[in-house]
Formats: sequence, C-alpha cells, structure tokens
Amino acid sequence: MIYKILCKKRSIRYKFFTKSLLTNCLLLLIPIMMIGPYSVVQSTKDNTAAIGKSTYQTLNQLEKTMDLLYSHIDNANIFFSSNPRVTIQLKRAFNEHSLSLDSLKNLENLSLYFQNLIYTDQYIENIYVYYENDNNRIYLPQKGAIHTVTAPEEEQFLQTYKQSQDKDLWLEVKKNKSPYSSAFGDSLMIYQRLYTRSGLKPAGLIAFEYNLTKLEQYFGTLMQYEKQNIYIVDENQNIIYTNSQAPSPRDELNSLYQILSQEEEVHLFDLENGSVYNKAAYLKSPRTNGLTYFTFTPSSEIYKTTRNLSGTYLLLTFSGILLSFLLAFYKTNREYQYINQLIDIFSNPDEAQQYFDRSKENVNNPFEFIMLNVIRLFLDQKYLKIQASERDYRMQALKMQALQHQINPHFLHNTLNIIYWEAVRLTSSENSCSFMVSNLSSVMRYSLSDPQETVTIKEEISYLKTYLDIMKSRYTDRFNIHYHIDESCTIYSIKKMILQPLVENSIYHGIKEKEGKGTIWTGIRKLKNSILIYILDDGVGITPEKLHDIRNRLGKPSGDCADHIGLTNTNLRLTLAYGDKAGLHLKSVYGKYTLVYFLLPLN
Repeated sequence: MIYKILCKKRSIRYKFFTKSLLTNCLLLLIPIMMIGPYSVVQSTKDNTAAIGKSTYQTLNQLEKTMDLLYSHIDNANIFFSSNPRVTIQLKRAFNEHSLSLDSLKNLENLSLYFQNLIYTDQYIENIYVYYENDNNRIYLPQKGAIHTVTAPEEEQFLQTYKQSQDKDLWLEVKKNKSPYSSAFGDSLMIYQRLYTRSGLKPAGLIAFEYNLTKLEQYFGTLMQYEKQNIYIVDENQNIIYTNSQAPSPRDELNSLYQILSQEEEVHLFDLENGSVYNKAAYLKSPRTNGLTYFTFTPSSEIYKTTRNLSGTYLLLTFSGILLSFLLAFYKTNREYQYINQLIDIFSNPDEAQQYFDRSKENVNNPFEFIMLNVIRLFLDQKYLKIQASERDYRMQALKMQALQHQINPHFLHNTLNIIYWEAVRLTSSENSCSFMVSNLSSVMRYSLSDPQETVTIKEEISYLKTYLDIMKSRYTDRFNIHYHIDESCTIYSIKKMILQPLVENSIYHGIKEKEGKGTIWTGIRKLKNSILIYILDDGVGITPEKLHDIRNRLGKPSGDCADHIGLTNTNLRLTLAYGDKAGLHLKSVYGKYTLVYFLLPLN
C-alpha cells in the first residue's frame, strides 16, 4: 500500500515536472526559434547581396581605371595621327645632326601637352616617344628634350619596338624603373605603335609608364573584404596585376578559366580552389585588345557574420534548455510542496478550519488562493447580477433621455419653418425677417448635429457665411467680412463648428467694443504639409497682460478662460483631434488688431 502511494506521488511529481518543463521551453525557446533562423537566413541574404554589389562595383571600377590609362595613350596616338605637322617636326628633330632653334622651340611646345598629363595624373611616371632615326634618339616629354639613348630602360624600350612584330597596342609589367622615376617598384607599360600618314607602315612607338605601386594602393581601396583577390589579365592570359598570395597565381588563374565559359559576366558563381570555396565574378573589357578582370572572395570571409550568428543561436538554444530544466525542477518542488500541505489539511478537518481562518489574511500560494476564492465566487456572482441589473436600468433611462432630446431639434425646426412661411405670407414676398429665420434654421440644423462629425472645409465656410449673415443683421453696419480662401483647400476635411467660435470671439471682443465700423478677414491657404486657417480683425485688440494670460490658459491641458470660452473649447477640440501642433495661436496689438490662426495637418 505504501509502495503504491509512493509510486502515485512520483507519477504526479513527474507530470508536474514534465508540464513545467514544456511550458518553460515554449516560453524561452519559441522566441529563439523564431528570431534565430530568421536572423541567420536574413544575414546570409544580406551578405550575398553585399558581395554581389561589392563585386559589381569593384569590377566596374577596375575597368574604369584601366580604361583611363588606355585613354591617355589613345589620345596621344590620335594627337600624332591628326597633327601631321607635329609628326614632321618631331621626325626632323630626330634626324637633325644638331637640333636647330626651331626644333627646340617645337619640342618645348609639344612637351607642354605631355607634361600636363604627367602633372595631372598621379599614376603616370614616364612617357617615351620614338620615331625611326639613324641617330638612335628617343624623345622624353617629361624632360622636354630629345637625346641619344643611353640608359638601360631606353635601350629596352627600343628593343621592345624592334621585337613588337605585328602588335599595335599591348601591355607588360616592367620590374625595373627608369632613373627619371620618383619611386621604386614595378611599372605598368602600355605601348602603342605609331604609323605613317598613310597608315600602312609603322614609323615609331609611344609608351606610357604607370606607377604600379600607386595602382596597387588604389586597387586595395576597392576591396571590401580582407582576403578578396583580384586578377587583371590581358588577351593572351598574361597576368598584368594580382594581389593573390597563392603560391602559384597561374594555377589559380587556370582554375578560373576552366569554368569561365559557363558563367555570365558580373554574376556571382561558386569557385572551389583546393579546399576553399569562393564567390567569384569576372568582367571583360569591350575593347578589342582589352583586359579581363577577375575577383573572388572566400565564402568563409563573406559569411563570417552568419557563422557568428549561428554560434550565438546554438548557444542561446542550449542555454534556454538548461534554464528550462532548472526552472521546471524548482517550480515542481515548490508546487508539489503545496499539494502535500493541502492533502494534510484536508485529512484533518479541525486543523483545516484553523488553517482556513489564518489563510484568509495571508495567501502565499495559488492553491490557497483558489480555495479561498471559491467561497467568494458565489457572493461576487450575486453582486455582479445586481450591478448588471442597475446598469441595464441606467442604459434604458439614458436611451429614453436621448429620445426626448431628439424631439427638441425637430420641434424647433418645424416651429421656425412655420414662422418663415408666416413672415412670407404677411408681406407676400421674401423679407429680412424670413431671410433671418431661414438662416437661423440652417444654423440650428448644422450646430445641433453631432459636433464630432467631420465635414469639408467648404461646408464649414458655408455654415460660417450663414452665421455671419445673421450677425450682420444684428449688428447692422458694424463690420465687414472679407474671405481669402484657396479653393484647392476646400476639399479637405475638418471638425464641425471650428471657425464659428473664432469669428464670434472677434465680433464680441474686438468689433463690438470698437468705435466705428470694423473688418474681419477669414483666410485659408495651403502650405507644404498643412493648411493655414486664420481669423483677423481690426478691433480693439488685447492688452499684453491679458494676451499673456490667455496664452498660458490655452497652453494648459485643462485650462479654461471664462472670457474666451470659445477659444478654449476650440483649442481643446483641435489638439484632441489633430495633436498639440494644431493648437490655436494668438497675436494681438492693443488698439490695432487681433489674429487667431492654426495649422491643419494634411494627413
């Protein structure tokens, strides 16, 4: 028997633990399971999009840079081919035994053209120009002179011309520098053969020497990732430039060419280089003898953030499971302790009554709370029934009162309608009395409807004009009214009865107190994000002290102003409907004018 009881307790304890564990796991792991995979997937998408955009920008910037280098020698070639006089003068200087004064002057003028290129392009180190001659001479624009070849770099330049065979434009990387260079390091040489005027026979060679070290520094700024590699290859698959640290860049380049025909330009594709997976792309120059640009980045470098997020996600998952176990164990022990206590209490009725009396003042666990509230439930249920009956009675009374109030507006409209036709009958035509009754009926019909109703600005202006017709009959020749209304604003909506209290305030506190006739201006115009509505009168104005007091009262949420209740109510309605920025603004100069305006947001 005792064994069965113990087994039953263990079974109940196990159920409590299982339920608590599942609850805690759901509460802790569901947010992690929702946010974690989404973050990893989104990070992968963002990183892929980023490398795609970066690759596109890098390839295009490489193409633009190299095309700029090409453009210099293209322009120089065009310059020589389109200026035969310059070519003749230069050939004459090459073949003169001693340079004449005219030749020196012509060389000086020609050097200005090339020196301007050297000074404005940071990558140009030297320019070489050669026309076939018997004096073994070469022209160096940076020195502004023609001289006999002496330096090894110049000898190498002449040998390149003699060995060029049928090449017209080509590139090569030179490992040694000219003595005229300002820095040491590799150079990038671009050669262009010069032809005679007929264009059939080569007559010389021009070459631009670029500082490859500076180009490498610039290319480095285009890299978005630390281990991103680029290759610049000519049409013969010769490597012009690469930043790869691979033992054999040529083998790495060959692996690129193996899958090149299967991929589109400037589209990312996967490249396996040994045990390293890369995202690669390439771009071919549209020039006939242009270059091909490659770039590839290790996937581990691209998705570094994704890996970190995945690790964090797994760590949070395991931490959540461990925390769920600890919380479930603690909660099971606590709840099972309450159950044992309740069983002991119900087993001893005498102690149960005493415990119940004590527990009414101090409830420490949910089980005690449930027991005590079972008794209260019946009492509260009766009380709620009484409250429900009383509420139904009040609702019925309010409905009856609302129906009674609905009779009054109809009674007033019908009465005014009878007075209107009686006035017409007495005079056999329309008269001032009938007009006033008609206007009063329109005003009452508009004002007695729901004040929170939204109408168009056009309807609000129409009501205002009707109201002012009555006021002008009441205050004959006391004021004029002028309207400055942008018709494009009249289609927008506004709360009812906003303008009438402001105009009424102008009449009673401005025009009425003024000696002589006054004027009221009502204006509406459209601003960038709002509609400006203003009421201006040339009445007696407001003293500075009173104006300050009114502004302070309007600025308070519950502020009121007994003398200007129309302003207070209107300001409150505007701020409740459109926000604090739509509140009323007052400006006044005592004895001159009073201006009230507000801004109605377009949205």
